[in-house]
Amino acid sequence: MQVDCVIVDEAGQISLGAISLVLRSLAIQGRIIIAGDSEQLAPILTAQYPQSKSGSLFGSVLDCFRFAHLHSKVSESQEEADVPASQSTIVQLTENFRLNPDLGEFISTIYARRFRPQKGQARQLAMALKSLSSISNETLIGIQPTVTDKVQSFLVALSHVMLNQPQDILVEPEIHSIAPTVSSEPGAVFDTSLMHRPVSLSLIRLQTTSLTDHVGYESHVHVEAAVAASLVKLLQSCSPDEDIFVATPHRIQREAVNAALSRVKQERIKGNLDKGFQRLSTSRSKVTVDTVERLQGSEAAFVICLFSLPKAHTSGLGFLLERRRLNVAISRAKALCILVTSDEVLRPSVKVLADEEIAIGYTFLKAYEKRAWTYDLAFDLDNFFDV
Repeated sequence: MQVDCVIVDEAGQISLGAISLVLRSLAIQGRIIIAGDSEQLAPILTAQYPQSKSGSLFGSVLDCFRFAHLHSKVSESQEEADVPASQSTIVQLTENFRLNPDLGEFISTIYARRFRPQKGQARQLAMALKSLSSISNETLIGIQPTVTDKVQSFLVALSHVMLNQPQDILVEPEIHSIAPTVSSEPGAVFDTSLMHRPVSLSLIRLQTTSLTDHVGYESHVHVEAAVAASLVKLLQSCSPDEDIFVATPHRIQREAVNAALSRVKQERIKGNLDKGFQRLSTSRSKVTVDTVERLQGSEAAFVICLFSLPKAHTSGLGFLLERRRLNVAISRAKALCILVTSDEVLRPSVKVLADEEIAIGYTFLKAYEKRAWTYDLAFDLDNFFDV
C-alpha cells in the first residue's frame, strides 16, 4: 500500500526509527507534514548514541528534519529572513489558546515569532485567591501549620497584586509584560479597586537550613512536597473546579508529594466556611502529580513546578536546567504557574554554566525569574519534622 501524504502529529516525541516504518509506504512524489514543538522534550532513549555531523539520527523526527532544513539553507539564510511564515517550509503557528498574555509573552522568548494569546486571565481568579484570607491554617490536618500559613500568605499576596492592592511580601518582577487592565471608554472615571493585573508567573524561592550545615536531599524533598501539598489543597479550596498539575523532574519528588497529599485530612470548618470546605472534599478538580515527561501534551489551570535543590547539592543541576524540561513544565499552565526553586538552581557556579546546553536553560530560567512575582520561603529542618 502506498499513500500520497503522511501527517505526523507530536513529531517532537516520535523517534526517527519509529516514523521510518511508516514512511516506507509513502509514494516517491508523496508529501510529509510534520506538526510538533521543537522546544518540547524528545523521546526518551536508554543509551548514548554518537552524533552525526550530517544529521540528527537518534532524536525525534522533528529534530531530524529541522536539523536537515537548517543546514541545507545556510547559504539562503538572508533570503529566508524576508519570507513570510506562511510561505516558508517551516511554519510557526502563533495563535495560542492556552496561555495567558504574560505567560505567552515569556514562552515566546525562545521562539522565532511571538505568540498571540487568544485568552486572558479572568478577574475571578484574583477574587478566589483573596478568599483564602478567611481560612484558618488549622483546617489542613497532616501538613505543618507553619507551611500552610506561609503558603496561604503567598497566595493571598498574589491576589492583592492581581487586584492592584498593596502587599509587602512578594518581590516585584524586573519586567512587567502586561499592564493592569481598566475600562477604555472615553471620559470613564477609573476606580483603582476594579483594576486587574493578569499574573500568571510566580516563583517561590525555597531555602532549607540546619544547624549541621548539611541538608540531605531527601529531607529537602519532603519539605518541598509539604509546600506543594499545601498549595494544592488551598488552590482546591478556592477553585474547586479547576485542574491542578504538580510537575516533578524526578520520581522521588512525585512519590513525596503523593505521600504528603495522602496525609492531608480535612477538618470540619466552623462558621461561614462550612460550604466552602465541604466543596473541597467533593471537588470536581483533578490533581495530577507526575514527572514532566508524562505531563507533556496536557494542560491544567494551575501548575506547580518543583525545581529546587538543597544547599551544596548540585549533582542533578544540569538535568533541572534543561530548557526543554523547564519549558514543558511551565507551559502546561492555563491560568497560573508556581515555580518552586532555590538559590542553588538560580545561582549556579560558573563551572556548571560552562556547559552550553545548561547555560541556555539557565538563561530561560532567569528570564522567568525576571517576570515572576517572587516569595522567599525558608524552613529550619531541625524543627520542621518535630511539628
